[in-house]
Amino acid sequence: MSDNKEYIHFDVFANLFRGIESVGGRLKISDRSVLFASHALNIQQGSTEIKIDQITSIKKRNTLGIVPNGILITTRDEVQYKFVVWNRQEIIEFINKRLSR
Repeated sequence: MSDNKEYIHFDVFANLFRGIESVGGRLKISDRSVLFASHALNIQQGSTEIKIDQITSIKKRNTLGIVPNGILITTRDEVQYKFVVWNRQEIIEFINKRLSR
């Protein structure tokens, strides 16, 4: 019998850019997905889930062009997700290991 329980490797504060708004919330990353859930105080609320098998690239980006705290995730359907996170190098390495499988 296999265990379908999903282990969360990262559970961090993050911001997701939705248009020009930077939406605050939590980013949870497992072996199968990247899940962003917004805080209740944001104008734009809700969650965004990106399946790991749909990601084509993840790379560093600078917020406002100068602050080295962002990541950019691109999916198979060419949607780009811009996040602000701490420990971005660890997150990028974790996801890249799953993409190379």
